[in-house]
Formats: sequence, C-alpha cells, structure tokens
Amino acid sequence: MVTKEEVESLVKSVIEEKFIRSVEVDEKGNVSITLSKDTPNIDDVLIKLHSEIGKLEGVGLITINREREIEENSTGAPITEETVLEKLKEVIDPEIGIDVVNLGLIYELKVNPDNTVYVKMTMTTPGCPLTMWILRAVEDKILEIPGVKDAEIELTFDPPWTPDRISPEYKKKLGLY
Repeated sequence: MVTKEEVESLVKSVIEEKFIRSVEVDEKGNVSITLSKDTPNIDDVLIKLHSEIGKLEGVGLITINREREIEENSTGAPITEETVLEKLKEVIDPEIGIDVVNLGLIYELKVNPDNTVYVKMTMTTPGCPLTMWILRAVEDKILEIPGVKDAEIELTFDPPWTPDRISPEYKKKLGLY
C-alpha cells in the first residue's frame, strides 16, 4: 500500500513545496492532491504528477485539484444546464476546431442542488493526446460560472464517440450532410 509520505516526497520532487496545498492518501490507496491556484506550468505539472504517482505501488484513483476562490452568484440567477452548456461552448477542440458541445463530447450534464456540476463526457478517440487539456478546460470553464462550488468531470468511452454526435449545424458546416 502506498503511503502519504511516499506520495508527498514524489510530489515535492515534481513541484516546489510552496505550491502544494494538501496531499491525502486513503486506506484504499486513493491519492488526492490540491495545488495552489498559481501553480506554474500547470498542464505539465498535472501530466507529470499523474504519470509519476501512477508508477507507485498500491496507488488507486488519482485526483489532482487546484485551489480556487468561489465567486458568489451576485445575480441570484440559478445555475442551469443551459448556462453550463453555453459556457462549455468556449472549450474548442484544438485539433478539430469545434467546441466540445457541438462536437457531441458531452454525454450527460447535471447541476446539483448544492451548485456542484457533474459532466460525463468522452473524447473523439481513447488515445487523444489532448485529453488532459480538454478535461481541465471543461472543469475550468464550469468553475468560472458564478456560484458554482465544484465540478466533477467523468471521462467515458462507452458508447464510443462517432461523427453522428456532431450537432446538425456543424455537420452542415463540415459538409457531412
């Protein structure tokens, strides 16, 4: 079983201690790390941490978070699925040039009563080299919505994505109709 000390030591070898907010390891070997919101080169750090921690013996699920300030919803407007989908249209797949909503990558979306948001999504292929970047961008956009407390992003490949999932508007733009 992996220990908290092993994980802390590894994390400190990847990133300066001043950017580490917490490291937790539960009885099942699940690892949860929280980094400061101003962690430099966050994309590189996330990939390296995930890769290196995964090499440790006895590691279960790896969760890496960044601290953030919760922006209050000053308008008093409820957070809706439509609001979240509109925000997610700002996340563009850089290889294809279409947002994750119109590309059909979002399979399920739920706004919970406690103002947390759950998204079940996929990638165009299981080997997509931008998976971590797109997942983080989706989480970041959701967390930009005033009043959202947290976002849970689940990645699935069941059912596999197909071009049939692209919105009719974008199928026309791409000449698929």
